[in-house]
Amino acid sequence: MERQQQWHTDKRHFKQKWEDDYFFFAEISSKAVCLICQQSVAVLKEYNIRRHYETKHAVFSRYKGEARQKKSSELLSKLRSQQATLTRCLSTAASIMCPSQERVFSQISLSRNTVTRRVEDLSRDIRDQLTVKSRDFVAFSLACDESTDISDSAQLLVFVRGINADMEITQELAGLETLRGTTKGEDLFAAVSRVLDKYNLSWDKMVGITTDGAPAMIGKKAGLTALISQKVSECGGKVAQYHCILHQEQLCAKTIGLADVVRDVVKIINCIRSKALSHRQFRAFLDEVDAQYKDILYHQEVRWLSRGTVLKRFFELRQLIAEFLSSASRDTQIPTDKRWIFDVAFMVDITDLLNNLNVKLQGKEQIITELFDHIKAFQMKLQLLCRHLSAGNFAHFPSLRDVNVEVDRLPEYGELLSNLNKEFNLRFVDFKKTAGDMELFSQPFSVSPDSVPEHLQMELIEFQCDTELRRKFVSLPLRDFYPHVSKQRYPQMRKNAQVMLSLFGSTYICEQTFSLMNLNKIKLRGTLTDSHLQDILTLSVSKLQPNIQSLIKSKDQLHVSH
Repeated sequence: MERQQQWHTDKRHFKQKWEDDYFFFAEISSKAVCLICQQSVAVLKEYNIRRHYETKHAVFSRYKGEARQKKSSELLSKLRSQQATLTRCLSTAASIMCPSQERVFSQISLSRNTVTRRVEDLSRDIRDQLTVKSRDFVAFSLACDESTDISDSAQLLVFVRGINADMEITQELAGLETLRGTTKGEDLFAAVSRVLDKYNLSWDKMVGITTDGAPAMIGKKAGLTALISQKVSECGGKVAQYHCILHQEQLCAKTIGLADVVRDVVKIINCIRSKALSHRQFRAFLDEVDAQYKDILYHQEVRWLSRGTVLKRFFELRQLIAEFLSSASRDTQIPTDKRWIFDVAFMVDITDLLNNLNVKLQGKEQIITELFDHIKAFQMKLQLLCRHLSAGNFAHFPSLRDVNVEVDRLPEYGELLSNLNKEFNLRFVDFKKTAGDMELFSQPFSVSPDSVPEHLQMELIEFQCDTELRRKFVSLPLRDFYPHVSKQRYPQMRKNAQVMLSLFGSTYICEQTFSLMNLNKIKLRGTLTDSHLQDILTLSVSKLQPNIQSLIKSKDQLHVSH
């Protein structure tokens, strides 16, 4: 007891020293908070506080005595005002929406510790719901992707999409695993195993995994997909492996050729935008001539749709850009060679089609058959465009038609399209391996019984002769149709549908979540713990709703003081 009293005495003495003597610190929510940068010190020791003060805020040493106390009071008042802003907003909103509850809203605690605990509780509730739902999965698939956050920590996202016997689909973030050391295939596999163990997901119910094209993911011997396939086989199952359809589409797009044209365009754009004065003059010029667009776009390799939009904007402003560059007598000019203009026009038309395809492939809950349908449709469009170019038809080439392209350029453009089509054929082999199951799922009434496995043939014939099911198939989306398929009469058809509905076709949801991660774990929040980061991401992407009433009842009492 005496030791505890002495500790409190020492703490009060120390606190009085650094509040009233030479430090701009205050004790807020049991933490020493710097009033200048509003950061907290982990351990309440004079050395820690002095080091923070002298290394980051030495300029404030000029404040002494009353001047220091006055400045400290101003900073503390400003900090408390900022912290009270949200509370005032809640009270104002409550006074308008529910005046009788205004006092209750004013008592809500918004301290950092309280908010942290609430986020943890909400996230834990969602994970508990996922654990309950995962018990009923008859099939599930994973989408995995790895990236590095602001603190250079390797983060592996694991999303699960499962389906139960009643055809109810659940898609949630199952885990955010931080890889402390290497990021080899075995490291990724160990992380995925921890996630599956956490939710008691059985390996033999796993039917698919979708990743990006990194060697650690798709390595044939020691990659994540290979190790998972081996594990599932040992458990008596079979897993389909997919390389993200969005990534493959982008890899195909990069092989189209005419890279020198894109480099020339980027060089011209950089000439205008890289210097502030030149950029201001160009925007003023566009405003003066009342142009359709008020600026030109930067090209960014990391953005999926950057190339197409940049080329299109450049092409539509090409005459004004040429006039601006020539009037300013700059070293960089738009080439006057007609063939160069033809190449730009061709790239504008093709990248516009690729952009449209990319947009169709984006989305968090698309069925894998729908994604593959977009790819097949695009390949058929490429074949049509090749035939049109051979015939000199520019119906689907508005930019080429606009520049009156010379006929002798058409064979080269046709060959580029043909090579692009061949690249699509090579890239999507993993999707073609399951094309039969996809067709059975998406076109069950038109597929031939001879083309399906023998154990399905008799059941398929019965299925195709069911007029009531045929009527529902015409009027309902696939995900709404299959719950009407009888469990007793068509168990194999339902099983195939459950596998198809649970498969991921892309890692789009992972890419989107990494964007959220980068918005939350920024330079000023680089110390955000991995568990808290997962809590934030879980609440951000989950479709499950936390059980607020249950969480409230689980609390013994409502604390409003901290």
